[in-house]
Formats: sequence, structure tokens, C-alpha cells
Amino acid sequence: MSDGLFISFEGMDGAGKTTQVQRAHNYLQECGLRSLVTREPGGTPVGLTIRELVLHGLAAFPSVAVTGGTDVVDASDDLASRTEALLYAADRAEHVAQVVRPALDRGDIVLCDRYLDSSVAYQAGGRDLSADVIRRLSLWASQGLLPKRTYLLDADPDQSKLRLDHEPDRLESAGDDFQQHVRQAFLQLAQREPDRFLVIDATQSIDQVWQIIQDDLDKLVEGREPDLPQADDDPPDVVDEDDGADADGQNDAVEDESAAAYEDDEQGAESDWTEATDAAQASEDDVDWQDQPDDDQYSQSMNAGTVGGAADDDSAPLGSRARWLLRSRLLRKTR
Repeated sequence: MSDGLFISFEGMDGAGKTTQVQRAHNYLQECGLRSLVTREPGGTPVGLTIRELVLHGLAAFPSVAVTGGTDVVDASDDLASRTEALLYAADRAEHVAQVVRPALDRGDIVLCDRYLDSSVAYQAGGRDLSADVIRRLSLWASQGLLPKRTYLLDADPDQSKLRLDHEPDRLESAGDDFQQHVRQAFLQLAQREPDRFLVIDATQSIDQVWQIIQDDLDKLVEGREPDLPQADDDPPDVVDEDDGADADGQNDAVEDESAAAYEDDEQGAESDWTEATDAAQASEDDVDWQDQPDDDQYSQSMNAGTVGGAADDDSAPLGSRARWLLRSRLLRKTR
């Protein structure tokens, strides 16, 4: 694996993970560092289907969930705890294989909204399954991949749920005891791996939480070379290996005919421009346009043309109406 960096964001629903993930992404982009935002569950097409199932239950699929010979799913039809854990593991296996590892191999910084610690906290802490079993299942699914840093945004569930602006899903509506067990499970995980976890009081303001993350993020990316093009970067020179032309496509031996005819020097520039325009008009009057495309096509070509673009002065045949019209347009732009 190359020098990719894997970072996860964990915490209770409503703690502000998604907001901070986006801030981290924007900040890294500004620093010229390539980053990828993803999430669990739902970081892949397969994961999106699993996400609907684990967050909304069988009712999310009324057309395929047949109960008692009808297409009506009863609200009591829910996923067994082990089934839920296996679905999360399946989502993680697909996510790591299709998204996370390829990005890390490219050297990207991967920012993940929830990862395997959520499985341990929710399925072990909340569902009373074995934390060791859930962890080993997740590590097997992810082929042992762990984040370099995990930001745990900690908040009391009674406070964090007040920030939710949507209808509670299966896990958010599982009850206060369930939420408290999940929070304690997160804190226990952080105690066991203090080098990986950074626990942050999520009851602070968004800016205060972000400042803590930014300070730590700066240390994690220290020494990394920017890998995104910057706005003030100069475009690379293009060299023609055959004739040694410079970046403008000019050559000391052969000058572009339009540049030679209409070179704009300090003296007589206005008269040169007038003469060139008159010559262009005279040529238009002399050329037989019968075999040329219609005027609409010329108009489209001119509208699409930009200096150096596909519809520039050299895109039309010599002596054609299109060439003269395009040249006239380009000269106006250069003036």
C-alpha cells in the first residue's frame, strides 16, 4: 500500500460527524491534498441497499418482503441481531474492497463517516453481542484494515438526538438504554486504543470541534506533498519534439501566417488592423461559397470557438468563409 491515509469519524447520531467530515475534506482540498469522503453503511451501490435494510428494516422493501402471502410488511418484522451484524460486515467488505483500499493505494486521504467501531459499539454494546466476535468479523471483512486516526465525537444521547432533523431510523429509535450502552461502548473502545482515538467533546460549538480536528489533522498530514493542481500553478510547457516549437506552437523558422500578417507593434497597429479587416471582407466577396456549409454552421462554429480551442483559426480550410470569419473573431478577441 502507498502513503494513503485512512481517517474515520465516530459517535452517536446527531454528534456532528458528517459536518466535520465535510469540513476536513474542504480543508484538505484547500491544502492541495486529494481526499475522498465516504461512509458506512452505504459507501457502494451494494452498500446503499444494505443501508436501507439495516436503517429502515424490511418495510424499506415492501415489494420483495412478503409476509403471510401479502406484500404488507408488519412493523414487528425486524432483523435479528446476528443478521444485522452480518449485513454491516457485508457492507464493510464491499466498501473496503471497492472504495477504501483502491483510494489508499492511490495515495488518497480517505475520510469515512463511521467504520467498524460503530459495529462494535452498536451490535455489541447495544445488541449485547460479543464485542470480540463483532470486531473479528469486521476485521475479517475488511482484511484487517484499521484507520490511522479515529475522531470520536462524544455527546450524551439526550443532547445529540435534539440535533436530528429527520425521522428516527431503527437504531435512533431503539430507546434510551440502547443509546447509553452504545455511548459507553464507544468510550471503552477509545480507552483500549488511545493512540488511534481522539475523543472530542461534541457539545462544544462546531467551530471549536473543528479546531481540535484541524490541529490534529495538520500533524497527520505534515510533510505530505500537495497532489492537487493549485489555482496559481503555471501550465506546463508543451514542446514539439519534431521541430523544437515553443509552448505557443511558434517556431523560429516558421511563423504562423496570421501572426506574421497581423503582428501588433506599437506603431501603426490601428492601420494594420483596419487593412486586415478590409482584406478579409474583400476575400469574402471573391470566394464562391456554393460548396461551403450553410451560415448556421458558421455561426455555431464561431460561437463555439475560443482562442486555442478546437474551433480556432486553423480548424477551417484555407480560403473558406469559415476561416475568414473565425480569424476575424479571434483578432477581435486579441484586441
